[in-house]
Amino acid sequence: MGRIPTWAVILIGVFLLAGVGALVFMLMIKPERERLADLQKQLDTQKQIADRLDATNVRLEEVTAQWLEAQGKVQALRQARSIPISFGHPAGAMIALWYEYRHDLVPVIEDWVRSTGCTIESGASFPAPPMTPPTAPASGFMQIPAEQPVSLTVSGTLQQIERLYRSLDQFPRIVTISDLVLMPTGEGDRLQAPINLSIYLLVEAPAAPAPAAAAPAPGGGGPEGEMPPDAPPVEDVPPPDTGGGGDAELDI
Repeated sequence: MGRIPTWAVILIGVFLLAGVGALVFMLMIKPERERLADLQKQLDTQKQIADRLDATNVRLEEVTAQWLEAQGKVQALRQARSIPISFGHPAGAMIALWYEYRHDLVPVIEDWVRSTGCTIESGASFPAPPMTPPTAPASGFMQIPAEQPVSLTVSGTLQQIERLYRSLDQFPRIVTISDLVLMPTGEGDRLQAPINLSIYLLVEAPAAPAPAAAAPAPGGGGPEGEMPPDAPPVEDVPPPDTGGGGDAELDI
């Protein structure tokens, strides 16, 4: 056989190099490119998730700040326009209502009417306070007396009665008046106005109850026949001040 021409050797070398390059591309570079593209897609997806998370965290901070501000306003309203009453302690809530019915509401109403220059012509009567722990209202606003307004009649000039209505936001409790009725008294420019006051307390609902414990086995004994521990004594709750009657009347 004769010698292979130089050009043929070069041509064969070029083809071999091209084949090796193609083989390297197929076996090494192409999979790495595909892997890199897949990683880039994952990175883009994670960036989108991170961006949404950042936006969510910012919104969460805004909502939390708004919630805290609202809680502060509710607490300020409770301190200014209600009495401390929490249904986490039902007996304490009941006693607080006794004092509200018997001692607090009458002078509060009298002082409010007097501050506007009006006069109470006929008083309001309050039913006897509840003798059982009240139920926490879902709204957080508890009407007292329960589900009924307090009725009274006041007299004064038109300006004084107008001042009475305009001063509802200064009443030491949360109150509403359903309507306005004016009647002449026959005494110059003085008028009478029957008023139905709906009075509310801003109360705290109790915490969610803990899961109930499993019932003991029949027989009342503990492990190994132990007797259960004695129940703690129940403190006596003093009866409310009845004031000598079933209803409390505004002094006029």
